[in-house]
Amino acid sequence: MRTVGEREVGTSAFGLSSEELMRLFVVLVLVAFVFAGCGGRDWDEGWSDAGGNVVPGDVLETFKAECVDGAVFLLVAWPLGTRVHNAADRHWYVRDPQGTLENWGMEVGPLDIDAALPDSARNTGYRLGDLQLWLGRDARKAAYLVEGKTVERWPRLTQGVGCQ
Repeated sequence: MRTVGEREVGTSAFGLSSEELMRLFVVLVLVAFVFAGCGGRDWDEGWSDAGGNVVPGDVLETFKAECVDGAVFLLVAWPLGTRVHNAADRHWYVRDPQGTLENWGMEVGPLDIDAALPDSARNTGYRLGDLQLWLGRDARKAAYLVEGKTVERWPRLTQGVGCQ
């Protein structure tokens, strides 16, 4: 075997074999994909309407609240497309896969990350990248976020959360 300095050619500086480095690389790639599928999206990015125009945050916004680990909130001005004038003018929807809000004693409907889009649901025209906002007759209970063939049903909160 050929050596360079004190190392054999084909070995790493970390003391791992090429096979071990490849295994580590595969594990790191898989971990990255798992985290990307669990809310890896930039939720603070602005929404746009069907014409590609940026939607003001007082009409529609998403954010992660620091005090609710893993949860993402969707705030929709109501009626849809209007601007917020007070807190009652917003519908709050949540993606809280860890159940943090429920553990706090808040009433939260079920999150369904593999939902079927109901027949009554209509595309609002609002999008966040490839993600589309759909609402159905049950908009008082849930919003649907659609990306490709993936549909998530986010439950509506009956009250807002105080930390943003």
